Amino acid sequence: MKLWLPVGSLTLLAVLVLTATPPNLPNLPNLDGAPPADTISIASLNLDHQSSFEKVVHDFEAAPRVSHADIILLQEVSHVEGGPSIASRLADRLGYQVAFAPEGKNVYDRGLAVVSKFPIEESKVEWLTPYNLLFKTRHRFALAVKLRVPAGELRIWNAHLDTRINPDQRLKQLQPVMDEAAKLTGPRLIGGDFNTNDFYWIEHTLPFPRGGYRSTVRRAMAQLGFKTPFEDQLVTLPIARQHLDWLFVNGMEPLSSSTEPIPFSDHNAIWAAFRVARSAVPTDTVASRQ
Repeated sequence: MKLWLPVGSLTLLAVLVLTATPPNLPNLPNLDGAPPADTISIASLNLDHQSSFEKVVHDFEAAPRVSHADIILLQEVSHVEGGPSIASRLADRLGYQVAFAPEGKNVYDRGLAVVSKFPIEESKVEWLTPYNLLFKTRHRFALAVKLRVPAGELRIWNAHLDTRINPDQRLKQLQPVMDEAAKLTGPRLIGGDFNTNDFYWIEHTLPFPRGGYRSTVRRAMAQLGFKTPFEDQLVTLPIARQHLDWLFVNGMEPLSSSTEPIPFSDHNAIWAAFRVARSAVPTDTVASRQ
């Protein structure tokens, strides 16, 4: 996310930054020793359109929790026309698999990717509810993947939502993912850059500081049985002290979590370890099991 603000609203942002609570690191106790076989670690990071693979590798390797995560969700992923994406090159370096999708034709710096230590069995693009933001409108989407982890199947949706929308619009934008996830059973994760900023947006342009918006997303996820190890006041966008990035899980128990500074990005990475419930039956739609 890059917050684009009219000149007249910069003062409002300055007030918010100066009065916001300090960063919160970490949320849960760290894991000690080797993790059990049913534990996996997952990180998520907005790459901030970074096209230098050398910078990405340097800063990833300086953040061991991120670089050693079993699964990494990436947003704003750059790629070269006719060539590999930053995520693909990172996966090759790690010896991982990758699923990548660009935002659209002739868009080379806003892709989504899932980099995984575990086999990727399926991947597809899920288009999200669009909004006309008057300028810099984007066609938001989620990358849905099915992984084969030691405990069985794991479904993941990596999403990147609009910035200049309000809580009800944010939930509506994410609704296609939430609806699909609600029809499935087994371990599931919905994560990425949700852009849950503390602003009320007038006509998608003029922001006014207003708190409590993150809880809207948390409550909606909780109604579907999804929980998160991250507190509302966590800071993942240091420049504005905002909590934009999330991991919500169902069928997985959070064990440890933290944020990890990544110098090349305007975001901090988020990281968490989870114990994954072993699937008794294959993940399937509720309808097909009735």
